[in-house]
Amino acid sequence: MVVKPRFDFSSLKKKKILLLCHDNADLDSFASASIFHLILKKKGVNSNIGVPSHINEQSLNFSFKERISFTKNPNINLFDTVFLFDFNDFDQLGKFKSSFICALNSKNISVISFDHHVPEKGSIDSKARFVGKAFSTTQLLYHFFKKEFSPIMYFYACIGMLEDTGHFIVGDNSLFEDFSFCLSKSKKEFLDVLSFSKTIVPRDERIAFLKAAQRAKIISIKDFVIVTSELSFYQSPAASKLLDFGADVSLVAGREEKTGITTLSCRADSVFKGKNNFNLVKDLLSPLQKNLGGEIGGHSGAAQWKGNVDPQKVLSLCVLIIEKRI
Repeated sequence: MVVKPRFDFSSLKKKKILLLCHDNADLDSFASASIFHLILKKKGVNSNIGVPSHINEQSLNFSFKERISFTKNPNINLFDTVFLFDFNDFDQLGKFKSSFICALNSKNISVISFDHHVPEKGSIDSKARFVGKAFSTTQLLYHFFKKEFSPIMYFYACIGMLEDTGHFIVGDNSLFEDFSFCLSKSKKEFLDVLSFSKTIVPRDERIAFLKAAQRAKIISIKDFVIVTSELSFYQSPAASKLLDFGADVSLVAGREEKTGITTLSCRADSVFKGKNNFNLVKDLLSPLQKNLGGEIGGHSGAAQWKGNVDPQKVLSLCVLIIEKRI
């Protein structure tokens, strides 16, 4: 059962409110902040949308087309209430992390988060954290605030649901029911939603995909294909692309030279998940964390681990965990 948030919206009128997305803000994060901005505006409450140093191309295009203003690297000290959208980890703030932590330590800031990812021990300490069974944060907001939704909010919810599920690579009956309902209420067509998820892939990213495929190791476990690869950057989109190429589970890991931190991005096909009752966070990354430490986050079909461990060791242990589990 989803516990719906209770806000005294009238009391928020006196607050200086920042709606903060994660670094390299994707459509789910940015559309979620945009939905809540409209809800607050409807209640007569002013707010500002902020993103750390980067916003991805799709979200930037979305902001231009929908005429949604946002501030890069907002001055956190100007606000006393911060809402977080689609993240719960300090590391997801990128270079903005240090200033955010300093502000939390130096002044009384209320932090409230909306996130469909699984909270971890190291999650940002929030005054209130609203989570629930959802495949995107826009879907979560729909569950919480559907009575407040207007056609444009339903439209934004569809955009987040489509994008954060990788065009429905993950999902269940409730997702399709919610998407269908929101689409009908938005008075838009599916092509309108789809148009925002189209993007021109940068040259460096395309090269990364090719390198990931070139370095791929293919492991057969029962009737399933597990693919591992190593990349220093673009682990997340590369993992998604390997799934498109035919992997049932894709694991892409790489170590950043400056920090020494290894990032592992994982993807699991919905058929694989269904046949094995498999959840990437619960069945793969939680056991990995018990063995190697580090930080984890994500959901059943798309998840990430970060820690100071050699990428090859991480990938090898992941394969053993999957083999034992299925």
